[in-house]
Amino acid sequence: MKTMSLIVTVCAVLGLGGCATSQKIPVIQAGDQKLTCRELQSELSKLEQAEKEIESKKGVTGTNVAAVLFWLPGLAYTYYDAGQATEAINGRRAHLTALFNEKSCE
Repeated sequence: MKTMSLIVTVCAVLGLGGCATSQKIPVIQAGDQKLTCRELQSELSKLEQAEKEIESKKGVTGTNVAAVLFWLPGLAYTYYDAGQATEAINGRRAHLTALFNEKSCE
């Protein structure tokens, strides 16, 4: 019985570890108000890169193929996690754009 519990635990850990997770960017960060126009543009560019990275995890990747074959909930979690990360990026983009406009940046 203990062996079966150990096997189930190991499989669960490996399965969840195989899920592709995305970095969650905080919408508002300390010091945002002090950013210059150039720094705001740089932050917005970083968001574009982060969004591309997240989108790349949604496609046909080794992790996603393995998830379809062995651990379908892992694939579902990958897409759910990517959606949350994208929402955070959109919120940050809106926040930074508001600051950009507030400072009359061009």
